[in-house]
Amino acid sequence: MSIASSGTARPRRGRLYIVIGAVLAVLAFATAAGIASLPLLQSSTGGTKVVVASHDIKARTVIQESDLTLSSVNPAPPGDFLAIRDVAGKAARVDIPATSPVTSNLIAASGDLLSSSDVAYLPIPRGWVGVTVPTNEQVGVGGYIQAGDRIIMIATLNTGIFGQSPSFASVRTVFRDVYVLRVGPASAQATTGAAVTSSLTVMMTSCDSELLFWLLNNATMKYELESYHDYATVPTAPSDACPQLASASGVGPLEIDKRWHFTTA
Repeated sequence: MSIASSGTARPRRGRLYIVIGAVLAVLAFATAAGIASLPLLQSSTGGTKVVVASHDIKARTVIQESDLTLSSVNPAPPGDFLAIRDVAGKAARVDIPATSPVTSNLIAASGDLLSSSDVAYLPIPRGWVGVTVPTNEQVGVGGYIQAGDRIIMIATLNTGIFGQSPSFASVRTVFRDVYVLRVGPASAQATTGAAVTSSLTVMMTSCDSELLFWLLNNATMKYELESYHDYATVPTAPSDACPQLASASGVGPLEIDKRWHFTTA
């Protein structure tokens, strides 16, 4: 009886081993197939959402939030960004085509200075120009004028330049709420905090720039720093008074005195 039972057990045990082996083979095949299909599964689920250009972004422009969007990319490129706020405000080193991921090698850490020879465009709207004026500690409010500030320009000149006799020194406020684009030369833009420099780059119309250059050549100029509570909105469109760069037609003493009445006591 025991011999028969032993003989019967061996075939059953063998069949069990075959079944277990088959199950293990199927599991191994399924696992291998799953690993091989991972890239396809990732692709079908859209990959990783990263920051991409919502339209073509030109080199040397400061990137705004409206220039960016989130899009699924697979595989995600090295140096990618997951949040728009991490890119907005920085500057493009090169042209970035629409829908392309914005990566760290394509943008500058600062929106002002990319490198010694690669400076972002100044934020000058159409119809306006940037003008550099001389300054120092006494003229420029001790160096407290910084980019983004608004200044008032005051001119002092002798009315004899208008042919008036007897002449006298006349002081007039000539420009108000002048927007300061930059302080100092481009190579010094990385400097932070208040600093005494030799120049300010300001924004104005081409018509006003002619008047300013006449005053710089013939008058003594000083600047006042406005309270930030009084700052006007920065222009984004051409001025009605001087809508085109070609609107400037030249100035002389007559235009200066007509504008500010220096000869009036």
